[in-house]
Amino acid sequence: DLTTPLTLYLSSDDSNSMASPVIVRRQIELGMAQVDPFVVRTHEFLNYYRYSFAPADEGELSIVSQLGSCVLTGDLALQIAVQSSRAPAARKPMTITLVLDTSGSMGGPPIELERAAVRAIASTLVAGDVVNAVTWNTEQSPALEGHVVSGPDDPVLLELASAMQADGGTDLNSGLVAGYALANEHRTEDGINRVVLISDGIANVGVTEEELIGANANDADGEGIYLVGVGVGDGVNDTLMDVVTDAGRGAYVYLDSADEANRVFVDRFAETLLVAARDVRIELTLPPYFGIQKFYGEEYSPDPTKVRTQHLAPNDSMMLYQILHPCDPALPSANDPYRVRVTWRDAATGEAREAVQQTTLGGLGIDDGNLTKAAAIIAYAEALKQLVDLNAAGRVSALTAAREAVLAANTAGTDADLVEIAATLQKMIDNQASSP
Repeated sequence: DLTTPLTLYLSSDDSNSMASPVIVRRQIELGMAQVDPFVVRTHEFLNYYRYSFAPADEGELSIVSQLGSCVLTGDLALQIAVQSSRAPAARKPMTITLVLDTSGSMGGPPIELERAAVRAIASTLVAGDVVNAVTWNTEQSPALEGHVVSGPDDPVLLELASAMQADGGTDLNSGLVAGYALANEHRTEDGINRVVLISDGIANVGVTEEELIGANANDADGEGIYLVGVGVGDGVNDTLMDVVTDAGRGAYVYLDSADEANRVFVDRFAETLLVAARDVRIELTLPPYFGIQKFYGEEYSPDPTKVRTQHLAPNDSMMLYQILHPCDPALPSANDPYRVRVTWRDAATGEAREAVQQTTLGGLGIDDGNLTKAAAIIAYAEALKQLVDLNAAGRVSALTAAREAVLAANTAGTDADLVEIAATLQKMIDNQASSP
């Protein structure tokens, strides 16, 4: 049908879920020659790395669409960025409930990373914030109830971090239930309420069904108590942690070092723990001759009920990158209409809001470096997915091609993200020497 424009609803998953690239980086650092392709979620790679879009005005969202040639295939690439405003200089009071896994599987590096996360969070809190904490294995022990923080690096929180010990089995579901009970009891009205689950996700005692654990997290969505999941340990149950945080409508992050704990909870505090816009829905209308050949978000559909709305944090952008394919290469015209409509609820008031970008294909932005950067990040993630089906020589070839795309996107060598990715890909290439 070349008479009816194509309207699609797009989702990139929560913009602040970004565990996948850190898990992969850790596996590469450990010397693995290939990674589990199911752990590689390309949309989380796009979430994790930063771009240079200008922030939206306070309380608003802005839309930036760019059209160019995909570095992977040469096809037509469309990138849509929905950008939030800057985080406020002074945020609202916060009640944060720490649900801390102290089971036996957390012994060694995992519990050290858990301690680093608690210390990083403590360093960002301000006087008057409230902290609850539950430590759990097969039993749940409230370690803090309604503790009013004295300021950054509150000594009670630092002592809590130091005192944690790993022992026993794991009843993750009961730990979450106990955490939510404390979160509701000490809820800050008209403030920020978060549950932060830190765990390797290895639930081996009690209710272990992933969907049921996720349902317990989802019960709190109506009350605005969102769940942030923090994965630690080389044996992290990535699937379970992803399910829990998706249901809890919050970020899923992974820590491979104390530096990463600071990056997530200090440098990116607002992106990890705050919300600028709730229930963001992205509606894309294209000329009728276009179809999406490849989509690098989480889901899209012509039916809005099939695509879940997502939250957007301050200082952040939702990145949607897709390859467009016309049914006839002669049909696209620079004068053909293009439209993106974004709707959301104001994070503070719940008021319905919208932003619209209405232009033509010829009026779309050209690459300012962000389109090329996103394409390079996609090349990195997609190369990692291929490795399981290739022999050593094929893996080296795929990784080398991805690294060349990353280097080409950073000719000046000034983009720290792309420098890191290029080094990680080189380490992965070196790992092939010890693999058949």
